[in-house]
Formats: sequence, C-alpha cells, structure tokens
Amino acid sequence: MTEQPKQPKPRISFSGIQFPLFAAKPDGWWPCELYGAAFPSGLLPRLERAWASRPKARQKDGLPTWALTELLLELEPQLLAVSTDLRAGSWLRAVRPLADTTVVALALEAWVCGHVAPHQADVPWGEIIDEALELQWKPARPDLLERGVRPNGTAEPNEAAYKMLATFLAADWVDKDRRLGGRDTDQGSSWIMGPASPNGDRSVFLWPPTRLSRGGEQGYSTHYLRFNVVTLPHDERLLLRAVPHVARMAATQPAYIPRRSQYEPATATMLLYAPSGLLRGTERDTLLRAPVTVTGVRDEMRWTWKPGLPQILSRLPSPHLFPLPDAVRKDPALHAFPPEAEDDQGPKPRSFLQHSTGYNYFTGNEDTGDDGARETGGHPTGTGFQPIDHLTVFEALTPFLDEHHLTPVTPAAEVKPPSPRLPKKRTKEGVEYGIELWHATPRTADTVHLVLTRILDLKHTTTAHDGDTVVRCYHGDEFSVRLRLVKPGLLLAGWPKAIHSDPDKRRRARQAAQEERARLWQNAFPPEDRPVGCLIELEGPGYYKAARLEDPKKPLKNALPLRCNRLVQIVRPVNRDPNPDAKSAGLHPFEDTEVRKQDIERITAAVLDVLRQLGRLPTLPPLFDTAPLEVSALWLAHAGPHFVPILLRMRTDGTATGQLIPSQSHPVEPDIPLELFPAALAEGRGKVKRTDREALARFLRGALSEDATHDRLFIARAATLRNKGFWPWLSNQHITPDELVWPGVSLTDPEAVPVPRPPASLPGLRIVRINDDGNELPHGFGIGPAPEAAGPVAGIEDAGDRQEQAESRLPAVHDHGAAGDGVSGAAGGDAAAAEPVAVLPELSYGWGRFSGVVRWNNRGYLAINPRPATSQLPKGVSKLSGPGNDSKNGQNPTSLHIHVSFLQDGDDPDQVALYVQTLRRFHTHTTKATRLPMILHLGKLMEEYIP
Repeated sequence: MTEQPKQPKPRISFSGIQFPLFAAKPDGWWPCELYGAAFPSGLLPRLERAWASRPKARQKDGLPTWALTELLLELEPQLLAVSTDLRAGSWLRAVRPLADTTVVALALEAWVCGHVAPHQADVPWGEIIDEALELQWKPARPDLLERGVRPNGTAEPNEAAYKMLATFLAADWVDKDRRLGGRDTDQGSSWIMGPASPNGDRSVFLWPPTRLSRGGEQGYSTHYLRFNVVTLPHDERLLLRAVPHVARMAATQPAYIPRRSQYEPATATMLLYAPSGLLRGTERDTLLRAPVTVTGVRDEMRWTWKPGLPQILSRLPSPHLFPLPDAVRKDPALHAFPPEAEDDQGPKPRSFLQHSTGYNYFTGNEDTGDDGARETGGHPTGTGFQPIDHLTVFEALTPFLDEHHLTPVTPAAEVKPPSPRLPKKRTKEGVEYGIELWHATPRTADTVHLVLTRILDLKHTTTAHDGDTVVRCYHGDEFSVRLRLVKPGLLLAGWPKAIHSDPDKRRRARQAAQEERARLWQNAFPPEDRPVGCLIELEGPGYYKAARLEDPKKPLKNALPLRCNRLVQIVRPVNRDPNPDAKSAGLHPFEDTEVRKQDIERITAAVLDVLRQLGRLPTLPPLFDTAPLEVSALWLAHAGPHFVPILLRMRTDGTATGQLIPSQSHPVEPDIPLELFPAALAEGRGKVKRTDREALARFLRGALSEDATHDRLFIARAATLRNKGFWPWLSNQHITPDELVWPGVSLTDPEAVPVPRPPASLPGLRIVRINDDGNELPHGFGIGPAPEAAGPVAGIEDAGDRQEQAESRLPAVHDHGAAGDGVSGAAGGDAAAAEPVAVLPELSYGWGRFSGVVRWNNRGYLAINPRPATSQLPKGVSKLSGPGNDSKNGQNPTSLHIHVSFLQDGDDPDQVALYVQTLRRFHTHTTKATRLPMILHLGKLMEEYIP
C-alpha cells in the first residue's frame, strides 16, 4: 500500500499583531462613590522629626511610607487605596468610612516603631497615635476613566484611575459572577478577589485551587486575572492590561527557600482566605497577602511573621483566624484545606504558601537519598500560558470591559527587517583561552571533554602532565582551549558557620574565616599573567545549609578574580547515570556516552559562559550598514546601601570595556577590558551611596560623551534610571523625541525650566530607552484570516515566529533554577488528561506566535523574542480548559518597549529599533534570546562579582 504524503500544515499570513490591551473610550466616564480621609496633620511633623533624627535613615528627606502602605493593605481589606504621600488630600480611600480604625492605629504603631523611630523605644507611640488618629472622612465622586495629556502626548490618568480602576473592575467581575468559558464553568468554581497592591493592580483568583501530583511532587495551583492601568509614551489613551497568570501553592513541607538578597533574610508569602472574612465577617471573599521571614533549611527551617506583625495580630478582633506561620510550614496541605468545622462554627480559614522560583519541597516518597536525607523536588505545575489562552481571555473580557467604556486596541503593524536572518557573529580568531576544571568527579571531566569536542567542534590535540595536574589542549578553526584538570580537595569544602550570638562578633568571625580560606586559595593557585576561566564543581546551596557550613560560592567569586586572576563559573557534579527508558529526553544518554543529555546541556552552558567571561564576545554589527559604531549602556547594580553603576562600551572593532564611577580610593577610573573587570568589582570599587544622586547624574552625563563627535548609541534602561531623580527625562510623561534633558535635571520645578539639547548640538549621539518591566507591557500575538484548511488548530504553523534554531549545533539549554523546566506531560498531567475537559470558545480568526518588532507610534516599538527551543508545547494546547495540561510549561511572549529617543538628522527610527532587537539575540554564550540587549545583559552578569 502506497503511503500517502503528509499534507502541509496551513500557514497564517498575519495581517497585524494583537496586543491584549484595552483603551478607555474618548467619551468614557465611570464615576464612583467613595470616601477619603487625610493623614492626621498633627502627627506628621512629629514623625518627620523622629525620622530625621534616626542615625541610619537612608533618605532623611522622605519617610519610608511604602512600608506603611504595604502593612495597611495586608491587614485592612476595606481599604481601596493608600497613598504614599502623607500630605495628600486623601491618604486613605474606601467605599464607606471605616467604623473601626483599630487596624489603622495598630499598623501605624508598628510602622513607626519598626521603620521610622526604632531608636526612640522610650516614646509611647501607641498612645500618641491613638490621640492623634481622628480620621475625617469626606465623600468623593472621582471618575475612574479620567485622564489628561502631558505635553509630550502621553496620557496622564488621575490617581483614581491608577489606584482604583483595577479594583473596581475586579469587584464587578466577582460580584456579577463572570466566566471565561473554560474550567471556571465547572461546578463549584467561582472567582474571588486577590490581595490589594500598593501600585493599584488587582487580581481575581479562580477558586478553589486544584491539587496536582507528578511523581513525588505535589502542589496546588489555580489561575488568576490581573488588571492594571498603564501608559505608553506619546499615547493619549488610558490603557488597561488584563493578563492571565498561574498561581502555585505548596502542598508539602518546604525544604529550601532561597534568599533573594545577601543583605536581607529569606522571605515567603502566605495567602490567607476566610469565607466569612478575616476581620468582621462582612467582607467580600478576598485573599490577603501575609509575608513571613524564613530561617534555616529542611527540618530546621522556621517561619515567623515579618517584624511588627505579631504585635498587630495579637490585638486584632479575630487573631485566631491568622495561623501561626510555622504551623503552616509543617503541614501546608492541612492549612490549605482544613477539616470541616463544628456545626456552631463558621468555615475555618485557609492558608497557602505561594510558590516562587527556587523553592524545594519534601516529596511524598518515603525513599531517601544516598546520604540518608529525604528526597526533595519542585512544584508540579508548569509556568506560563499559551496563545490560545491569552486570546481567549482577551475575547471574553471584551464585552465585559465594553460595559465600562474600555475597548480593545486595534492590531499594530510589524516592522519588516531587511533580512530574516541575524548578521553573522564574528569573534576574535586565533585566541587561546585558558580554563581550569576544579573537580572531584571523573564524569564531570569527561563531560567537559565531550562538550569541547562534540559540541564546540574542537580537536583534542595533546595531553600532558604537570605534577598531579592533567593539561589538555583543544584546537579549532576560530579559537583554542588549554584545559587544566585540577583536584583541589578540601580547599573547596565548606567551613563551619560562626555561631556567636552577637551579630558584630559573628560578622567578624565570618570575615576572618573567609580571609583565611582566600589566603589558602591564593597560595595554592597563584595568579596567572592572563585571566583564567575556572569551572568549579560544587554542590547546591541546600547541601551547605543542611550541613551548617558556609557555602564557598560567593567567597570564591569575591577572592579568585582579585587574588588569583581567575574567573569563576560554578557547576554541579555530573554523577547521575543516564536512563534510556526515561520519559524525559533529558535523562537519555547523549549519543553513545554514559552522560545524560541534560548534563551535556548544562556543562555546555557553563563552558560557553566561562569563554564569555574570558572575552569571547561577538563583534557588533554596524548600524545602517555604515561606519563603525560605539554602543554603550549603564547597568545600575545594587549593593546594600550603595549603587554600583557599571558603564559598558562595545565597538564594531571588537573592543569591549567597562568603567566604574570614581571614588575617594580610586579618583580616576579608566576603561577596563571586560575580562579584567571582575577583579575591579571584587575589590569593592565603584560604589556610590544611594542618596548621592548628583554623583550618579555626573557619571551618566559623562557616559553620553558630550564633547565627542563619533557615532555612538546609548541604551538607557528605564526601569532603573528614570526613578529617584536620576534621569527624569526617561519617564513616560517627560520623554520627548530629540529634545534631550541631561541626567539629574528636574522637570517639575517651575522656577528652573531646562533648555533641551537638539541633535545638532550633540553630533553622533543616539539614545534609545528600553523598558523591560513586564508589569507595564503587553504580550503580543499574530492574527489574520482563519486558515481554509481543516485540521486541529494546534497544528497551524506560525509564520511570524522566526526562530532560526538551526543557527548552530549548540544544544538547547534549559533555564536553571526555574521550577517546572522541561515538563511536558508528567504522570500526574497525563492521568488528568483523561478527565472531562471544559471546551474553550473558538476564535473567529487565525492566530499564532509572533516574534519581531512592532511599531506602536512614531518613536515607540514593542519587540518580542522568538520562543526558546525548549518551549515545544503546541500553541493550541490550552491550560485554561482543564487540569490535564497544568503540568506543562506554556510560553508568554512578553514584549520589550523600545523608544527611539534621540536621533541624528536622516536616521530611520525603524532601523534603530530593529538593531536593538538584534542585540537581544546577538550572543556567543547562548542561543537563546535574552530579555535585555546584549550590552545590558553583560552588565547584569557582572553583578555576581560585587562583594
């Protein structure tokens, strides 16, 4: 029988790119009845005096009101909004006046004692606040859709729109029992209000959550819709984002919760839910956010309320509804779904640990590892949604939001690149890179050899011995590698943690131990003439915490660049056998070896990254196909009470340098080759106090090279530079094309109106502002006529998703540390797939994934990267329809806003935007597109060397 040829999949010719945004109608009007109360005027001067007298206040010109806002919204569900400006006419906003201000008084007392005046322990702040707290509630009728227009053509929503529109929409969705048409049509499902947010965002959660299992991993998950008001430069419309998200909660005891900052303890978030209300029994069904502080790991982990909360909770009307955090930690499932209450009691409150990236849990398996410890795993729920889900939500919300005078934005047009392929990446040829592998596991060395020979196509030429050290040489057409195999033994072992009860003594003991270990490293590995890449085999952080040992990773990165001229890349040991029968392809053997494919992937990533640190970077392509160009950017790193501004420059001749801000110890800071830059950072250079805005503004202005005339492009990251008065011109409401205002210059002082600089006064300079804040930007999807060919929608190809995955032989590298990576149908998900699935409404048009650049207006663009090679879930597989696909990872095509802010005469803004998008994919150390353009991505990677 002759085999029938496969029919080609129908393709969609996109007629536009749809961003799920809604805009207020020009004549839209939504008045709301509410009440506002000002902050007690008699209390404010005393608080300001107490704050000014605090020795460690970071900014004595402004109270830390953000902490008060968070406290009130975490504890008082009747508040709609809390202003961070204590002099505002309406500090508190509510639908009706608060009959009981106990929560407000307790929150104020905790805030003052913990943040404003902890040094004034003898002051009876509780009594002072009780006497001053007489809130005068005044009725108001603001328009939730009211907005003005800034001089640069950007919408200026009023405070009510920013702070309360999302909450009113969420409440209306819940009160009217709206549905999307997927699993929310299941019997017993409903939507409830999510926690309030200081920035005005509000979510609705599909309730109750469902439990999912995958092997020994277990967890709860549900979906939520998040509403928030945004603006885009030079767009006069009030814009609303409505985005579906996945909420993941724990079902088993957590074993490890990572710290997000070396300057702060680890924290976690609990979601509290009481059907009859947590305070009064008359509240709308609402989740409250409750932050906890985490210490220890595994069975020694402990949870406590964040500072200030215990004193508040013990004095609330219903303290029993707030569970002890450590009890929730020990048995998350019991507190998530407690047993039924007695007949004379109301429903018991529920508490959920909200999962975040990096969390590990004890699995349900009774098996233990080789070391006798219980097994741990991640969360079984996959991340992200699918195109069909986002567009289904978009269509379902359209009639609902139309009732409130909000309509969908029209599709935008793609900016076609001159060529669908990237420019060729060129690196310096003939360079030999020195790499050391500090290891104890033979298979790790074998895996590095496989990566160099089979993945990077280098030829193993010689093997020599230098004492106990093995030296291997590898040569290729473009570069060579000299690999030294080192076994440092106990030099990489952790050392006992300091146990002094006094914090200062504990800190000094820790520093002394680190200094002693650094001295041993320096003696064993004296500095080489040129930087050496150092692949160091170490266990994960949980191993050292469980053993009560100091983790040597950060000390290694602080000591080796400066003392030994070595650049550090940490790798986990390769010590697991492959399993050819495993469901996951990553566990299969790589070709004919005894190494798993996923181990090849991660060692490939490590080798490429250490080569990147040693200076193997691509030469920048030219802009406009003309003369050489310099591209520069400033990465603003955080280091406790300091900033570390890192100025990076790359040129089309292959030169790449970094520069630090001058300081008293180093009054002159030259350009430093990037491979030598980690040593300067590890030395502690380049730090500036967070409050020294003038120094940062001067450094920024110098980065623009005011007196230069050569062609140069400066890429400014709005997320950090537009805040705190560093560069106000970069904010949405101020940025004006080709009218540059220098960093540090105020744009709100009516007595000092700055004179903008035109391009003719700064020859050669171009500036592009990028905004990568995912909370402000929409996803994007290609749409067009429905394809004529019949067949499952999931099989339709995406004409706009140009991935160029055949660009090199490098394997797809997974995101390390992200829970659920590589999940594509585990046992739990497959079992659930057989259950009845709710059917989503069909879309009346063709749709698909898109990657590229889209013109929003004359100078604003939205850019979307190709989906990563690891994202293989067909676009039509829905995660909204039922729990069968919950374990699978979706892919959210988040956009990057590119604003072509300052151009020279004759420049084409479309080409500049396409160039910046190209830099997001122009890497030699990874085949994946990055969230930031290459030069800013390099700055982000430099942060790991800051002590």
